Amino acid sequence: MGVLASFRRSSAQDDEPEWIVVRERRALLVRAVLAICTALVGSIATTPITAQVQLPSVNLGDTNFEDGFAGPGLLLEEFPDVYSAGTLKDSKGATVPGTNTLIAIASTSHVAFISNKRLFGAWIGAEFLVPIVDVEVKLANGTNATVRGEADPVLGPFALQWAPKNVGHGVFVQRAILDLTAPIGKYSDHRPVNIGNNFVTINPYYAFTYEWKSKLEVSARLHYLWNSANSDPFVDLGIKSMQPGQAFHTNYASSYEVLKGVRVGFNGYWLQQLTEHQIDGKDVPDSKERTVGLGPGVQFGGDGLFFRVNSYIETDVRNRSAGTRVTFRISKALPTRKPKP
Repeated sequence: MGVLASFRRSSAQDDEPEWIVVRERRALLVRAVLAICTALVGSIATTPITAQVQLPSVNLGDTNFEDGFAGPGLLLEEFPDVYSAGTLKDSKGATVPGTNTLIAIASTSHVAFISNKRLFGAWIGAEFLVPIVDVEVKLANGTNATVRGEADPVLGPFALQWAPKNVGHGVFVQRAILDLTAPIGKYSDHRPVNIGNNFVTINPYYAFTYEWKSKLEVSARLHYLWNSANSDPFVDLGIKSMQPGQAFHTNYASSYEVLKGVRVGFNGYWLQQLTEHQIDGKDVPDSKERTVGLGPGVQFGGDGLFFRVNSYIETDVRNRSAGTRVTFRISKALPTRKPKP
């Protein structure tokens, strides 16, 4: 669930970036503006199906258009988003009977910095994200809970951002970063629903963008998720520990500049759990989660200030809630130095 500073330059051969911010994680805009769909850095609180074991919140759809662009400087962002789900899916994709609803409203503050120092030809950087979340869950099994507060912060202590390069008739740019989630968010083993994980996650990613003649672009961000064990699970479960499985998730997008400073396009995300959840060190059969989100998006702005709105409808869901999501993002870039004329 990491997002990095995104700045854009018009020349792939000039070592001094021209600052035109590009896009990343949750934005300060309308967290409450569309109480319809989303969750933090992903799915703020995926409704539990398998003995309350669930994947943590990750970046599902929060970053999209022109994701790979970045350059030396400071980026400040706010990511408001809303997620609304009215159904729960089992391991075969069938709807779980009864009333199962989830509404998650979150806003994540994001600070990213890219220095002028280089390693392997790339600028070195880092990022930090702090999410504030409001989750309401009502399940057919009797669970009825509302939790508000600070979720687990994300630290990206090491990032490599490569400068854009001319490839064919377009520009290719890429970034790699290691993101870590600290288990210090709001959590209680006496509460069936939490916004803190109480376990560590390691979630590195690789992002890239190819932009053709500054008009059409395609972007993707590829993540791998590893989770440690929670040794203090919900006491009513009567278990000693639980460990969410490992997973792969990706965001992908394509946009076209219809007017100067205005882009419209299509975006999506895909999450696939690779290993089973575990309870007390043993695999939970048929517990792998999956979801796919698809929908349109728009981006507008310039001179270092950008706004984005992206929406998603989830499909092909397994072992988790299925709903709709809307993400917002406001980005302000503060370059470390003026670009060359």
